[in-house]
Amino acid sequence: MNFSRARRNLFCTVTPFKYLRSCWTACAFAGFLPLPALFMLPGRDTAQVACVYLGLALAWLATETFRFDGLPVTYVAWHAKMLALWIAVLANVALFIGLGLSVGTRSNLPFPLMAALSATPALGLAPWLSLRVRQPYTALILGAMIVGSLKLVGCIVARLVYGPQFDELGYIAGDWRTAKLMISTFWGLTAGLSTSLLLADWWKFKRQNIAAHQFTSRATPS
Repeated sequence: MNFSRARRNLFCTVTPFKYLRSCWTACAFAGFLPLPALFMLPGRDTAQVACVYLGLALAWLATETFRFDGLPVTYVAWHAKMLALWIAVLANVALFIGLGLSVGTRSNLPFPLMAALSATPALGLAPWLSLRVRQPYTALILGAMIVGSLKLVGCIVARLVYGPQFDELGYIAGDWRTAKLMISTFWGLTAGLSTSLLLADWWKFKRQNIAAHQFTSRATPS
């Protein structure tokens, strides 16, 4: 069997829908987890707390998706798992936003934008940690620590810019009207880090795929 035929067969057996079917219970649980906070918490903190639960649930979903059937070692397997994860995350975020808007959830930062930003660690940071730590709950803890440290960086930036009274003046509060710099720094770093790690994994597996293709081409007689 030549390389192109073997590759086509591999694509047929490893598809994102395979992982979606196998991880549907985890996907459903991740979608349900933030809903009690969204529906039951009163006041203006509802959106923030619910988005924290959403981010944690989707990061857990990422580790479960990568854990199923073993961690990916080929570009085809990684690509299929990432597609499955993106489909599941986008579906859960869309459901979360729709339900939140239907019950009138309000936040100073637009609620759909806050929900979308909360999902970014699950699309880059969590898969990257899963591949290297190889322990899902350790990856979750490390991911939470990294995201927390990025928020601390945002607070430090606010301190440097606004001076010693930055806390009393509300520059590190969860209010977009007074803490634009801290919130922008935090979410910008979070989204940038997740995107960078996603691209790093893509390039790693893509290089392996190219190297394997070149090796097979040299080994196969013409």
